[in-house]
Amino acid sequence: MSRPGLTLRTLTDRAAKRPLPGKALLGCALAGVVWLVGEVVYLNPARERLHQVEVREATLQQQIAQKTALSAGLEERKRELMATQEKVDELLRQLPGESEMPGLLEDIARLALVNGLLVESVTPLDEAPRSLYIEQAVQIGVAGAYHDLAMFVSALGSLSRITTTHDVVLRPDGRLLRLDVLAKAYWRGQQGGEVSESAASPLSFAYDSSGLRDPFQPLALQIDHAPGRPAAAPDMARLRGPLENLAVEQFEMVGTLSRGLHTFALLRAASQVHRLAVGDYLGPDHGRVTAIHDGHVELVELFPDKQGAWLERPRTLVLNVNS
Repeated sequence: MSRPGLTLRTLTDRAAKRPLPGKALLGCALAGVVWLVGEVVYLNPARERLHQVEVREATLQQQIAQKTALSAGLEERKRELMATQEKVDELLRQLPGESEMPGLLEDIARLALVNGLLVESVTPLDEAPRSLYIEQAVQIGVAGAYHDLAMFVSALGSLSRITTTHDVVLRPDGRLLRLDVLAKAYWRGQQGGEVSESAASPLSFAYDSSGLRDPFQPLALQIDHAPGRPAAAPDMARLRGPLENLAVEQFEMVGTLSRGLHTFALLRAASQVHRLAVGDYLGPDHGRVTAIHDGHVELVELFPDKQGAWLERPRTLVLNVNS
C-alpha cells in the first residue's frame, strides 16, 4: 500500500490537527529557518556593503577636510607669492640696462683716494651670465689703515648701483694693512624687463670709526694723547699708591664692575687685574680716573712744561675686546 505524497496541503492539515504546544514549536522552527535564510542570503552581504560605504565616507570626509584647509590658506599663499614677485621685479628694475663697469672703476679709484688708500691692483674679471642678469666681478687690492679700509668697503657697498663685496681678505703689509676684496656689479640680461625710474634705492650701511679701536694696533697705541692745558700743581705730599709706579701703557682695560650706584674699571697689568673707581690714581704722571664707561676709561694726567708750570692732559684707555 503506497503512502500518499507529502504536499504543502498535507503539512498544513497535519499542523492544524496538532496540539497548541506543537503548533507553537513548529512556528518557531519555521521562523528560525526564515531568519537564517534571510541572514545568510540578504543581511550579511548588505552589512558588508554598508561597512564599505562607511569606510569610503570616512575617507571622503578626511579628503574634504584636507582640501578645505588647503583652500583656506590659498589666498594667503597667493598674496605671499605676489609680494615676493613684486620684490623680485623691483630688484630687477634697479639693475641698469647695460654694463656700468667704467663708472664702477672710477668709483673705486675715487673712494680709495677719499679714504687715503693706496690702490695696488684693480682687475676686472670675465662676465658671468645668469638666468635674469649678468654679473661681472672686479678683484681689488688696496693698502691703508684699518679704519680707512673699513670706510672704503662700507662706501663701496653703498654706491647707487648695486655692488656686492665678497672674499674679503685683510693682512698686515709692513706698517699698513693689505685688503683684497672681490666686488661684483650687475646689469639686466635680455629677460630683465624695462627699467623703472621709481625703483627704490637699496638700504646702505655707513661705517663710523668713532669710538672704535684698531684691532691691528697694540693697545698702548690706542691711548689718546691730547694737548695739555693749564692746571693747578699736584699735591707732592700725597702718599702715592702702588699703581702709580707703573706706566699707563702697561695697563689694558678688560671690563667694568657695578655694585649698586658705583661702577669700577677693571684694568690688567702684569697678569693681575686691578679695580679702580673714579678718583683713583694711575701712572707716574699723577693720573686720576675721571670717568668710567663700558668701553673706555677717562684719565687726567699732570706734567710740567718747559717754563715750570703744570699742564693737564686727558687720556683714554679703550676696552680690549679680545681680553
